[in-house]
Amino acid sequence: MSKVKQWAYDEAEKAVDKITDEYLNGEIDFNTAENKISEVNNVNMLGIDEHNVGDHLYYAKEDSK
Repeated sequence: MSKVKQWAYDEAEKAVDKITDEYLNGEIDFNTAENKISEVNNVNMLGIDEHNVGDHLYYAKEDSK
């Protein structure tokens, strides 16, 4: 992977992780987390799109239990 592509991937991953952590800690609700993740630049590089962002949050919640 090129350096620029890797950087974009890493930045998207950090942003999604931060939002996911906020959701898991109860700082934001499901819909807010879903909307914020959908707005992250290059989120599609992570395999997350408008159709499966809810799944990502659901499984993150399940994994945290």
